[in-house]
Amino acid sequence: MNFKCGFLSGRKRFCETTADVKAGREPRLKGTVILTGILLATALLFPGQQRMKPPRSTISTGSVGGSWYSICTTIADEFNARVAGYPLTAIPGSGGFGNPIRIARRESDIGVTFTPFLLMAREGQAPYEEKYSNLRVICSLSSNYHHFLVEKGVAAGTLLDVARKKIGIKLCTGFPGEANYILLNLIFGELGMEESDIKLWGGSLQRIGTTGKVDLWKDRHINAMHSLIQYPASSVTEAMATREGKLLGLSESVRDALARKYGFIEDEIPPRTYPGQHDPVPTVRLAMVLFAHSEVSEEFVYILTRAVAESEERLRRAYGSFKNWSAEDMIRNLDFEIHPGALRYYKEQGWM
Repeated sequence: MNFKCGFLSGRKRFCETTADVKAGREPRLKGTVILTGILLATALLFPGQQRMKPPRSTISTGSVGGSWYSICTTIADEFNARVAGYPLTAIPGSGGFGNPIRIARRESDIGVTFTPFLLMAREGQAPYEEKYSNLRVICSLSSNYHHFLVEKGVAAGTLLDVARKKIGIKLCTGFPGEANYILLNLIFGELGMEESDIKLWGGSLQRIGTTGKVDLWKDRHINAMHSLIQYPASSVTEAMATREGKLLGLSESVRDALARKYGFIEDEIPPRTYPGQHDPVPTVRLAMVLFAHSEVSEEFVYILTRAVAESEERLRRAYGSFKNWSAEDMIRNLDFEIHPGALRYYKEQGWM
């Protein structure tokens, strides 16, 4: 392997000798590329004897208590087990929409989002107001699925029926600026409608968090709710257990357009995932992707990528959304420029 010294985040190149580690001293700057390459190679091959100590870095996630925060905390733990100290920390972030901006501005080094947001950020496409060309994807993780729940009496078999029949549903969705809100409006665009049409057709719109959606559903203040969420989602299970409902699927043409334009993945929610759901629901999903600023060092991202791959079993045991995930899925649906450190790992594994 061609090991390079250092991690960019602190904008210095560090390597430690065994004596430094034992004495508890700060890493010493080395002036020789050959020496630092040897030391880093030793650190990676013999982590019990010698470890790299990169400057502190962060992963920008979602809200505390959310699945993204928890998953990224696990990934940070796996990374830290391979280097000296605890330099990588998962922190509450700005979610799918905001994280690309944070990483582009170096307010954090690593982030998590969905691919459509990376594509829109790179092109400066709404909702982004400028182009961010300094983002690089690392890997694909577990997926969130589009759920659109309506009460049983709504005269629609797919979401396209709502648009064509101009059904005035009473919908609860996310707040403007949230990932759920933005992604739903991309879907509405492919249906030939806008969110505002729902009111024109005699319906209503409410915006509230997940728990509040279920309460409104139970009290019959709404008859439709949307979430991009991992399945089986406890909120959807609870809603369907307390009031008869059905999940509206997406037509093949809409799914194709979403996949082609924005990187959605065509899939389905299996039968009997939720109470009273006897048939598969054709829908789309988006994989959670880990990404970095383009200037984060190759070696840093290489170790991070390897840490994710080698934590496959731990992730599957800890998170239901990883049940059918494997390390080789890290390279799937990465319709974006891959960071050189991640690419190097994938080539070593023969995956690319």
